[in-house]
Amino acid sequence: MSLKRMVPWVAGLCLVSAGYADDQDKGDVTKGKEAFQTRCLMCHFEDKADKKIGPGMAGIKDGKLPSGKEATLANILENMNKGGNGMPAFEQMLSEEEKINIAAYVLSL
Repeated sequence: MSLKRMVPWVAGLCLVSAGYADDQDKGDVTKGKEAFQTRCLMCHFEDKADKKIGPGMAGIKDGKLPSGKEATLANILENMNKGGNGMPAFEQMLSEEEKINIAAYVLSL
């Protein structure tokens, strides 16, 4: 492969990798676990994919949310902010730090 063809390919790979690393590096998983257990555990299992009131969170680290969307920090934050399907919107109920920490924890499940 010529250098001219290789540069855009490598640049694209770096951008994709950087985005994935950003999702993994944001938030404090330990604080997120504490916040999840206080704010989310009443409706969501953390150790099962079974539905409680809302869907279980186990298996999210494999790449998909229960909705079928890609498991990313942005998608989890959107779900928390907007709510839906019986889940309240947490946009005003949680600080940005709490939401990012919870999302980091959910991404680890």
